[in-house]
Amino acid sequence: MLGMSLDTIAALAISQLSFMCLFFLIYHWHQLIGRLLALYSFCLGCYVLTSFVDGSVYPVTDYILMRFATMGPAALWLLALYLFVDNARVSKPIIGVIVFYLALRSFGVYIGTGDSPSLEILYLVCYVIPQIIMMGFCGHAVYLAVQDLGNDLVESRRRVRVPFVVAMGMLVTAILIRGFVVAYQHYADQFSFSITPMPVELLFFYMFLITLVFNISSMRLQNDALQEILLPREQQTRHLSPVPSAHNKVDNPALVQRIYEVLKQEKLYARPGLTIGELAERLTLQEYRLRRLINKQLGYRNFNQFLNEFRIQEACKRLATASDHREQIANIAFDVGYSALSSFNKSFKDLMKVTPTQYRDLASHDKHEEFRRTAN
Repeated sequence: MLGMSLDTIAALAISQLSFMCLFFLIYHWHQLIGRLLALYSFCLGCYVLTSFVDGSVYPVTDYILMRFATMGPAALWLLALYLFVDNARVSKPIIGVIVFYLALRSFGVYIGTGDSPSLEILYLVCYVIPQIIMMGFCGHAVYLAVQDLGNDLVESRRRVRVPFVVAMGMLVTAILIRGFVVAYQHYADQFSFSITPMPVELLFFYMFLITLVFNISSMRLQNDALQEILLPREQQTRHLSPVPSAHNKVDNPALVQRIYEVLKQEKLYARPGLTIGELAERLTLQEYRLRRLINKQLGYRNFNQFLNEFRIQEACKRLATASDHREQIANIAFDVGYSALSSFNKSFKDLMKVTPTQYRDLASHDKHEEFRRTAN
């Protein structure tokens, strides 16, 4: 390609991946997303390095490099999860799936594709199934990047959502598709069709280009903007109070007060599917200004996160009110703006650290104790 040999193109790709890995290791090691970016670039680098290693001569080195390369889709998914989903958590079943496919591929590397039916089945289980799982992680990573784009309040993060993860998702998907094609070449004679895998030179050149663009973008991005994207959730501050206090300084307290009044008095927060564009239209305010105010001055990174605090505050009042004591929790959830009880339960537990039922029981117990003290 372009008169360059495979080794030259691979070296170019490795140079950019190494720069990316070292940059985030040195300057952003203390941040989870920085470490994940370093891990992802390292996994891609290992994949490229396998082109230089003869597995028959250096089997251990080849095996280690391929194991790290296989971690690439999981690293991409974790990166998308923690980068684009605020307060994200990885469930134990997902960890189990990652361990499962890595273990299968580690074992399957020793299995060939001979004529034995049992050997073919083992190969199908140990190679093809992990390939499908890895493609699933790549597809879901792209979905995470675009699913909540409209509610993202971090402007610098909004700008990198689609370009980075879609480009990286396409890259890993291309690698996996090439793996499928290579794996099934031995079936061509049986089914009377031939498949030509993507030239590895093209794959490495694409890897070099998108990594180069990402590195240049990272260098040009102002440090404050980059920190805002990489900020770990334990350092994310937010405050929701009826009136901005002295220690939570805002540039336009009157506008903040107006936002709170419109949301509370008109109960706009209880409207399912309320968008920041609709709120901005009601306030006769430009959408970008509203995004910036809620993010920069009130500390929220996601519009739904902002609305959820209004919704949970109202739910807490309802759960603690004697007249609503017999009201079903599902009805309260729907009344405050949730379209699904599971979403309400999760948001409530995240904010209040107890379930709605536990909160209602605690509120009832506290009122009972207060009544006893008053009576005595």
